[in-house]
Amino acid sequence: MEALCPMSDDEREPREDQPPAPREAEAWVVPPEPDATAAPAVSAHSVPATPLGEGTRCPRCAADNRPGIAFCRNCGQRLAAAGAAATVERPSDADGTLACPRCAAHNRAGAAFCQGCGANLRAAPFTDVPAPAVPAAPGRAILGPVVLLLGAVGIVAGWLLPFAFGGGSLWDRSFGDPGGYGIGFWSGYSAVGGGFLDKVYFGLAGPAPALVILLVGLAVAGLWRAAPGTAQRIALFVTLAWGVGLALFFSVVELFGGPGGNLIEILRALSPGGVIFLLSGLIVAIGSLTRLAKA
Repeated sequence: MEALCPMSDDEREPREDQPPAPREAEAWVVPPEPDATAAPAVSAHSVPATPLGEGTRCPRCAADNRPGIAFCRNCGQRLAAAGAAATVERPSDADGTLACPRCAAHNRAGAAFCQGCGANLRAAPFTDVPAPAVPAAPGRAILGPVVLLLGAVGIVAGWLLPFAFGGGSLWDRSFGDPGGYGIGFWSGYSAVGGGFLDKVYFGLAGPAPALVILLVGLAVAGLWRAAPGTAQRIALFVTLAWGVGLALFFSVVELFGGPGGNLIEILRALSPGGVIFLLSGLIVAIGSLTRLAKA
């Protein structure tokens, strides 16, 4: 066995032509980016075991807080033990309020941290943005137009039935007879006996087709849009006065201005067309008022 010789000093020192031993790779740690919503990195302080009753000074930043709140509004330090009873300060309207985006607690305007949950109020201020108002779609009326159509049907029936001042209907006097006055109902005033009230009564009943056309147009407009416009309101006032006039002059001319006597004689003297005009006029008035109520 060969004897082991101690190494000389030259052998211990590295040779110049020998490359140096590789070093271990240095570890580079990239510090995490600071969280804007997190509280400042300050050493933690002790938390009292019970809610603060007398002392309100924060152990971290020495800020004064209202007794009993859970978190400091200046630095976010917990001031009460978890699970302990705590209160939330309600700022006055003069101070201004800021709602916490996490717990919705109201804080005094300018507070850095929420006194209810300790959330950072400076990072993302919470503002109530009202939702844009969406205009309501125009609705459609049902009751008023239906009543107006019923009134139009009654007016047509009254125009076809025998009317006062003769045995024939208004249809016979205008278009049914060869010598009828056609659309010029005012030409039939000469055949109306009596005074001024009789002629006005005939003047409201004679142009019944024009009233029917007006009622149908108002009913269609109501089915299209609930709230009547200016032109519809004017037309509704016309139909209202027309319907009330038919009912009123029927009572004055046929009911009270008839032959009189007992009830049987009065009913015999009433014209069928006049009775229908009375009922239809009341229906037209009700329908017009119903539509005007939507204005």
